Amino acid sequence: MSTKFFNNTPDNSLFEKFKGIAHNMLDFHAFQAVVGYFRSSGYFKLREEFEHVKKIQILVGINIDNIFRKQSKLFFGQIDEQAVIDAYSHDFVEEVKNAGYDEQTERGILQFCQDIIDKKLEMRIHRSKNLHAKFYLLLPENHNPNSDGWVIMGSSNLSDSGMGTVPSNRYELNVAMKDYDDVEYCKQEFEQLWEQAVPLNLKDLEQMKAKTHLAQLTTPYELYMKVLIDTFGSQVEDDFTMEMPEGVKDIRYQHDAVIQGYQMLMQHNGFFLADVVGLGKTIVATMIAKRFVEANGRYTNILVVYPPALEKNWTDTFKLFGIKRYAQFVSNGSLNKIIEGEGNFREKGEYDLVIVDEAHNFRGATAGRYDDLQLICKTPRMNEGLVKGHHKKVMLLSATPLNNRPTDLLNLLLLFQNARYSTIEGIQNLPVTFSLWIEEYDKLMRERKLDKHNERNAEFAKRTDDLYEKIRTQVIDKVTVRRTRNNIKNVPAYKKDLDDQHIVFPDILPPNELMYELNGGLNDLFYSTMAILTDTPHPEDNPTGKGLHYARYRAVEFLQGEARKKYPTALHISTMLTGIYRVHMVKRLESSFYAFRRSLHTFLRITEDMIKMFDQNKVIIAPDINVKDKQAKGWELDRIIEYAVEKGLKEEDTVFKGEDFSERFLEMLKEDAENLKDLCKQWDEVSEAPKLELFIDKLEHEFFDKEINPTGKLVIFSESVDTVNYLTEQLQNRLHRHDILDVCASNRTNRQELLRKCFDANYAEQSDEFNIVITSDVLAEGVNLHRANVIINYDSPWNATRLMQRIGRVNRIGSVADKIYNYMFYPSMQGNQEIHLYSNALIKLQGFHSAFGEDAQIYSREEIVKEFQMFNPDIQDAVDRNLKFLEEARELYRTHRKLYNHIKALPMKSRTVREIGKHPHSTIVYLSSPQKVEYYWVKADGKALSIPFLDAMDIMKAEMEEKPGDFAKVMDFHYEQVKLALESYQKVVRKVVDAESMENRKKDKSTNAVLSILRTMNRALNAVDAEKTVAQIKKLEQIVELGVFIGLNSSINSFNRQVKKQKPSSEDLVAQIIDKIDELFERYNIPLDTDEERNEEILEPQIVVSESFI
Repeated sequence: MSTKFFNNTPDNSLFEKFKGIAHNMLDFHAFQAVVGYFRSSGYFKLREEFEHVKKIQILVGINIDNIFRKQSKLFFGQIDEQAVIDAYSHDFVEEVKNAGYDEQTERGILQFCQDIIDKKLEMRIHRSKNLHAKFYLLLPENHNPNSDGWVIMGSSNLSDSGMGTVPSNRYELNVAMKDYDDVEYCKQEFEQLWEQAVPLNLKDLEQMKAKTHLAQLTTPYELYMKVLIDTFGSQVEDDFTMEMPEGVKDIRYQHDAVIQGYQMLMQHNGFFLADVVGLGKTIVATMIAKRFVEANGRYTNILVVYPPALEKNWTDTFKLFGIKRYAQFVSNGSLNKIIEGEGNFREKGEYDLVIVDEAHNFRGATAGRYDDLQLICKTPRMNEGLVKGHHKKVMLLSATPLNNRPTDLLNLLLLFQNARYSTIEGIQNLPVTFSLWIEEYDKLMRERKLDKHNERNAEFAKRTDDLYEKIRTQVIDKVTVRRTRNNIKNVPAYKKDLDDQHIVFPDILPPNELMYELNGGLNDLFYSTMAILTDTPHPEDNPTGKGLHYARYRAVEFLQGEARKKYPTALHISTMLTGIYRVHMVKRLESSFYAFRRSLHTFLRITEDMIKMFDQNKVIIAPDINVKDKQAKGWELDRIIEYAVEKGLKEEDTVFKGEDFSERFLEMLKEDAENLKDLCKQWDEVSEAPKLELFIDKLEHEFFDKEINPTGKLVIFSESVDTVNYLTEQLQNRLHRHDILDVCASNRTNRQELLRKCFDANYAEQSDEFNIVITSDVLAEGVNLHRANVIINYDSPWNATRLMQRIGRVNRIGSVADKIYNYMFYPSMQGNQEIHLYSNALIKLQGFHSAFGEDAQIYSREEIVKEFQMFNPDIQDAVDRNLKFLEEARELYRTHRKLYNHIKALPMKSRTVREIGKHPHSTIVYLSSPQKVEYYWVKADGKALSIPFLDAMDIMKAEMEEKPGDFAKVMDFHYEQVKLALESYQKVVRKVVDAESMENRKKDKSTNAVLSILRTMNRALNAVDAEKTVAQIKKLEQIVELGVFIGLNSSINSFNRQVKKQKPSSEDLVAQIIDKIDELFERYNIPLDTDEERNEEILEPQIVVSESFI
């Protein structure tokens, strides 16, 4: 069938039609085109076929709507010619930016430019209306009724896809006609439109070309600075200023932290403020809050969540900066008051900004207070201020964000990020990203636990470091402001600022270990006791264990029959309580023999008290009543039962008979009692206190040495209040010192003023009435003690977080000494047997801490020492290097503003060539897309290696004087190496996006299970009229899919387990479902952002810059 129509099939495309006419038309003199869309790269292919055509005229239409808007003119008005040229210029620059990166494409674009210069090609831009018609005239020199001539009309533009030279999803349909009247009509139309159009002249062309990478090579220095400017963004130019309150120093590193943190707050809705202790996180957070108030307006509401000890610190600082009236303050244990509408707190949706101090306290998602905090943080803002958007802004303050497990870090991130739609560059689905890291961490912990003799310590340390390096670079760095003292010292501008203001950061010396000797008998007793405390028997994990059962804390575990059903999580409860008390006993043993003896006798008493309950056949289990305390006060069991009933507890739920427990439970209680009696007997006979003797000796001969301690102040920490009281009494009685201040939770408030007078270097009215403070960890946070520079850790610190917090009390802005001395006591280990026993004890305790503990990790002595590397000024970290690169960009901005603006405006695909005798035949490529930013180093062997930003900058760093090399010398490998980088990038992004899109389709296993439960609930409601509940379930499904609230998933799972256990009738099940959904909907229902979902399409990466080495 013969037809004039064609549709861009491979052998019947517009290009093939042009080619056929060009080869067969005897007098092909002129090609005239009217198009709405023109690509110069497509022109290159066409030009090869039109080599002998004398006259080529192309008329391009542009989208003039934007021009009219800018010029505020009516549609029928005249448009400024320059505006038309500018609009086409923008399109041309975008075309060059988005065109393929290869030699042929660039030759085509350059040939297009050259043809205009040579006047082989004329080009005009129509300015009066959009050209929707597309037609092409192929004419002889003298077109008449008897000559040849063609007009082609249809949908195709003059581009690769329009001409059919590349595969395209677009359907094109065109018609080719050669009747004289048709051709002549179109010719006249073309001439009329041509006269109305604006010509593109040589000057216009040069200006357009100058805005692309094709104009000339960039210098190596300009390219290097372009990457820095692009990476650090507005941090370089931010001229934020704030008038500081009287008495508060304007410190540059804090000012920069405010800039960086505020930008993260705006970009990601939250961030970690993780400067190490003593650098002024409270001040920085308050400055950011004030900046937010100024940006958002006078109706801003702020919520500050603080540990109880830090309330005054926050209220005073907010008052100092004049923003206290915008804020409410709540202790981290009282968040439920906001959720339940108690007190004078605002509705959770009324807050715009939430600041969480000591945020690591919320790392466990199973705790009720985490759920309360997440509800507050994730409930959308009810009233937008000048800062638009429904998402709250969240600041998480923690000096040790990376001292947490991967799971804990994920939980903290989910306070300001949604699980499946993260704003963090390169990551869409946070649980998917973290799942491999969590699996790797758990495997490490299992292997470490099995390494009984610590033979693989070095291996575990390296693997742990490698794991956290991945987490840091891929996630945490992008949402964290963190500086150490060395970071600040290593940046010249910061150091000069500190020097000018006479601010000194003392050097922190490595820990000084004090080993107290245990004589033969005491040594044996100490380590055998350690074994008894930790070697808990367990039928699976430790069947040969000889230690304590901790049965007193495991009663619910051994309930049986109907009684057991009252405690569905009995095993979890007993495991947690056993672990807590086991850790407590070991810590008491290491704290002081005095404290340990007291704890032993207490443990024996409460164990015997429970045995007595069996004798009376009344075993009380009442978590809400301190039964042990009541028994210690001499209360009879019947009185305790009456008290429980008065408190609203049912007698049948709190009082059990002996037969309700397995026989093994009473046996275990009795075995524990015998072990504890034996331990009490042995330890009651111990009169030596070698640790105390060593402590007193050092106190008399070293701790107050003027060379070490110029101020004569001393801070002593112990986790045990009994030890605090014991040490205070011993020093007062034996050394007759009455300048000792003992501080614990019960008297901290009363001692506050004395502490400030005697130990706070910032306090105006200083005193020397007290020179020694002996304290529990109640003073490990929220107080300045920096008139002192010597810290004594009387208890062995197992956790780096706690240790750094203690050191932070004396290592603060305004510290008076130039060195910090840190002493730690350890028992001597005279043989391998003791060393192994001690290590095994720590490993067993680690298993508990990893699962339930307050601390993320128990640190060995070796690991504690390793932590002090952060204070070594010779070790430079990633923050140091980042700050130096940022400072370079800022220096250029301050001193060479014109050059800075020129570099900032350099076009995409900017490139240079270097001949420096390094990295021959290789190329650095910086690629960017919404999914990922990446740096590739492609070497001569053809391998494209992804490298970190800092490594890329080390390679690209150049001096201002360096000239670019000859591009012709690298053309044989430059394009190919950039292509390899693009291919590697797309493989990685494809893999990530495929994994995430698959995960988003099926969700992760836990989410999928929750959605399945909700759908099962929905089906159960089919038989009843429950339209409201069905609608609520649908909304809850949407919230679950977004991954907004961890607690919602947990509640649904818990309800499902309860239903399976109870097996209610259909009628009861429907009633329970309606009640539960109503409860969950009231708690977790929030308005959803309709723009939450992202397009999962993989966008082509942009080549930001490339640099080849000769």
